[in-house]
Amino acid sequence: MTDTREKVTIGRTEYVWLVATRQKKIPARIDTGARTTAIWASDISETNGVLTWKFFAPGSEFFTGEICKTNKFEERIVMSSTGHQEVRYLVPIVLQMKKRRVRTFCTLADRAHATFPILIGRNTLMGKFIVDVSHSSRRLNELDDAGFNKLQNDLRGEDL
Repeated sequence: MTDTREKVTIGRTEYVWLVATRQKKIPARIDTGARTTAIWASDISETNGVLTWKFFAPGSEFFTGEICKTNKFEERIVMSSTGHQEVRYLVPIVLQMKKRRVRTFCTLADRAHATFPILIGRNTLMGKFIVDVSHSSRRLNELDDAGFNKLQNDLRGEDL
């Protein structure tokens, strides 16, 4: 069966709603170069076929401490943009962007040093969204620019 709904246009950054935890307005970077969606998680552990984790981590404005559980998960080897490989857990989630609810799979990752706690990859975008970089919110563009500038200053050893 084919999804006949129209594709929703999104920008290079968007706010995401994590439906399971009812958390809204979480900033996300849209990355058409990334295969899989990644979300910041902490306290990840597997016991007797059950995976538990917490979205985000202490110190994050989005951290609630709520424990998430699933027995539907896989392990995946993922490669970062710098070529570093690591094993991550892949779990099903439901998220919403621009009034479009999507069932997708995401890897649980330590994104503590990333500007955006969620990275939306092609597995979530394909067939549902069109990316137009001119559609991002001004606030998220400023956050993205600040993150980029911080990285450049870190490269030069300068403080902001």
